[in-house]
Amino acid sequence: MASGPEIIDVHLHLCRDVNQERLVFPKDGWPDEWYWGNPDAVIPYMNERGVSYVATQNIMDTGRMTEARLARVRAGGASDEEVERVRLDLAEQMRERVRGFNDWACETHAAEPRIIPFVMIDPVLFGEAAVEELDRCIANGAKGVKVHPSICQHMPDHPNMHAVYELLQEVELPILTDSTSRVTNGEQYGMPFNWRPVLSRFPRLRFIMAHFCDQMWDDRLDLSREFTDNLWFDISGGLVDDHHPPGSHSCMPATQAARVFRKVGIERIMFGSDGPGGGSGEDIRDMAAQVMALDLTDREKELILADNARAFLRL
Repeated sequence: MASGPEIIDVHLHLCRDVNQERLVFPKDGWPDEWYWGNPDAVIPYMNERGVSYVATQNIMDTGRMTEARLARVRAGGASDEEVERVRLDLAEQMRERVRGFNDWACETHAAEPRIIPFVMIDPVLFGEAAVEELDRCIANGAKGVKVHPSICQHMPDHPNMHAVYELLQEVELPILTDSTSRVTNGEQYGMPFNWRPVLSRFPRLRFIMAHFCDQMWDDRLDLSREFTDNLWFDISGGLVDDHHPPGSHSCMPATQAARVFRKVGIERIMFGSDGPGGGSGEDIRDMAAQVMALDLTDREKELILADNARAFLRL
């Protein structure tokens, strides 16, 4: 391991290989050897930066992929009936793609235990079978669930998610969700307060609300006071400082972070990079340096960078 503080990253996104990573997280001018968000490269990358574990958060925008395919079908002159038949076929294809992606994450963990798989669950794409997909993934070694209401276009308390939450409570596996003001088809599915019904109904849920420092971090602070036993946060996206302008998932001034984190409770704040995307997620050390620069005690920094995640993930 590298010298410096230990890091456990609870929120990044791995691709199957460098070819897929170039498509999903393109970096102008980067040679292949600079891409690190894939199993072949991530372990050496972690070793160089003192990262002991990462949790890969599975997400796939199947809705966007489906609409792109349907647009091509329409452009080819297909009738409405033909388009709907293609849509049905694509739905099963997309379910199979998600199943394969979830299997890959679990297989990657089996080969390298330092990569912790959070599998994708989509209550719209899978319908009532969403809980069956979770049950299947647990049997394959899943260690948590990733949901993204804005991408999958559902409210957090979607009826098909209730059985998912119940099963997660029963087996004591965590769930991590995006929480954002992003508008999708006129709806703001993932806003922090939209999770209140879920947190109220499932008090034993081990729930990580991602991107604490994004817009509406004051709402996340309010929720932290209301739900003291089943709500944790990651800080993926980073803070705003002289070197990091406001951006995706980054709105909180670094000068305010120590004060706000202590209001939540330092023990409920976990490090996440959201890598290997843009901004601070391009290099985990960059965002870790933001934590190290905060007006916190050494022990508080250790908790955020690694020890809170170690306890939460039961490593």
